[in-house]
Amino acid sequence: MMIKRVFLLTCFLLTVSLTVNIPANAVEGQPALTADADPSAIDAPAVFPSNIQWQANPNVEGVQSAIVVGDPSGSELYALVGKMAAEVVFPAHRHPDNRIKTVISGVMYYGSGEQFDTENIQAYPAGSVVYTPAGVPHYMWAQEGEIIVQETGFGPTGFEFIAEVEGE
Repeated sequence: MMIKRVFLLTCFLLTVSLTVNIPANAVEGQPALTADADPSAIDAPAVFPSNIQWQANPNVEGVQSAIVVGDPSGSELYALVGKMAAEVVFPAHRHPDNRIKTVISGVMYYGSGEQFDTENIQAYPAGSVVYTPAGVPHYMWAQEGEIIVQETGFGPTGFEFIAEVEGE
């Protein structure tokens, strides 16, 4: 009898939760969060794709990046976004801080080691999250097309190529 009551209560709550119309601006006083929302009208800091200030990477052609949160040179949380054109290989490098990569779009091929090695690489589709500990050499490849990746860490950060970049 008790199991039947719990089951009926669960069904009722599920039905109610599926039929309640939650507005896009679920936080009272905040504007609706839509693709064309004005970021300046929102109290919480936000970066919309149209506001990203992409900068070309001076070392690897076909790579762009942008700082979207924080200051990577300071002792604080930061987030960067990176974009790699199709077929670009980002050579082996390391950072002094731990990094969390989230694949936003495309398929990121990622491997660890001091040299790019197609035998030691894993495909990570959009939505994948990859953790790279501080100091671990790693590389990326946009084999199947353009990729966009968000990297989050706690600064100060830095960057060191393991070997010379091709063409230098």
